[in-house]
Amino acid sequence: MEPLNIKGDDISPDIVLNHYENIFSISGESRPENPLKYYERVFSWFNDYFNYFYVLNDMRDSDIVVTKKLKIDLDYFNSTSAKVLFDLFTLLVNTGAKKFRINFEIDWYYHADDLDMLDAGKEMEALCGITFNYITKD
Repeated sequence: MEPLNIKGDDISPDIVLNHYENIFSISGESRPENPLKYYERVFSWFNDYFNYFYVLNDMRDSDIVVTKKLKIDLDYFNSTSAKVLFDLFTLLVNTGAKKFRINFEIDWYYHADDLDMLDAGKEMEALCGITFNYITKD
């Protein structure tokens, strides 16, 4: 299974999903014209990753629970991207944690003066039931 690296631009985030280096990151701005299409490979990658990790580590008869971190460092995201992020976090909970015992925590980065971004993270955390760690950035 190959890592996923999507180079962003002014309106689309950089995405790095690299299980070899344990890096899972979405950063930049997220306001692409079609967020569903832009994030489509991310959903596909995570579904493949869950199966790959589960089989590779022979977790069928295991009670082991693995925890990973997804870094979300967005300066801005629009409402359509918010829905896609919500769907991604829901996938991480419903498929990753419940089916494959791979728990993801979200490292949610925000500027200290951007309380809207902090509130957006708290709202998503409450709705998705996934653990968020809030990290202030300079």
